[in-house]
Amino acid sequence: MRKIAPDERQMMRKTYVKKLIHVIRTHGFLSLTIQEMARTMNLSRASLYNYFSSKEDIIMELTNLCIDYINEAGQTIFNEELSYSLRLQKVFEQAVLSAVYASDIYVQDLRKSCPHLYEKKMQAKKEQLSIIYTFYENGMKAGFFNELNISILILQDETVIEKLVNTSFLMEEEMSLKQALSDYYAAKKIQILKHEYVQNTENENINEMVDCILKKLTAV
Repeated sequence: MRKIAPDERQMMRKTYVKKLIHVIRTHGFLSLTIQEMARTMNLSRASLYNYFSSKEDIIMELTNLCIDYINEAGQTIFNEELSYSLRLQKVFEQAVLSAVYASDIYVQDLRKSCPHLYEKKMQAKKEQLSIIYTFYENGMKAGFFNELNISILILQDETVIEKLVNTSFLMEEEMSLKQALSDYYAAKKIQILKHEYVQNTENENINEMVDCILKKLTAV
């Protein structure tokens, strides 16, 4: 087999671990064997070891992928040169992708089996929540957002979006994920933005924004 260049190997590591996200977010990873992981990644067990040294190495790559996204999104949310409307969309996108990348069962498995990665993930989440909290706080001080309990806003997103990305819930309610996310964001805007700013964003294409999020999810 040809020698794999370091940059190509790293890119392929990210590509392969993304294939595991759905099964890990719904079932965790403690019970998964290397053989099952290889099958989900469409690799032979021998080929898997061209990219990963162990099961923990796979979980480390997945955790780093999640943290990298959190950091990238945080930079956008923290960028005061961007409008509050645009950054509110990024807060929403981050909440959706975080629900997919880091479900409760995945985080609990991480805590049990990889405490060092769990601590790294929790530190990233702490920084993520701090950035979001400051964003809402500044938006309220600037008169752009309604005066609301920020901790409850954050909890609301975590709770509702975790439910919305659940396939069983969508089937029960006969909703597509696109409809669920679009309707939730439309309600979120009315809740958070002051009336005059809601009117100013009436022509905002929520469907286009949600399509962009769904496109990122299809890459997962």
